[in-house]
Amino acid sequence: MTASLFFCHGSRDPNWRVPFDAILEDFRGMHAAKLSELAFLEFMQPDFAASVASLVAQDATQIRVIPLFLAAGAHTRKDLTELIEKAQTKYPDVRFTVAPPIGEVDSIRAAISSWVATQL
Repeated sequence: MTASLFFCHGSRDPNWRVPFDAILEDFRGMHAAKLSELAFLEFMQPDFAASVASLVAQDATQIRVIPLFLAAGAHTRKDLTELIEKAQTKYPDVRFTVAPPIGEVDSIRAAISSWVATQL
């Protein structure tokens, strides 16, 4: 079974996570039959390992990681790669793939640009 794992940075400010929780809730509302979790790199829970463990416990055999970052940087290229390598070692039968950061998706950039135009 394929699962989605939304991957975010995290913050010491508990209010920072509100939009990310909303994204997960929206996704689950639209795709109730699909497995999905949210994971944070630092400062917040669940962390990547805990979210992967939850998905595997729900019979996920493929995990598509969705980086909720505007651009690729050290957190997506280095940190996320290391987290996936550790998870792959622990769960060798699970296939991990990674989507591009959301800011690198044409339709999302277009939506941001369209919204900015409404602010003028």
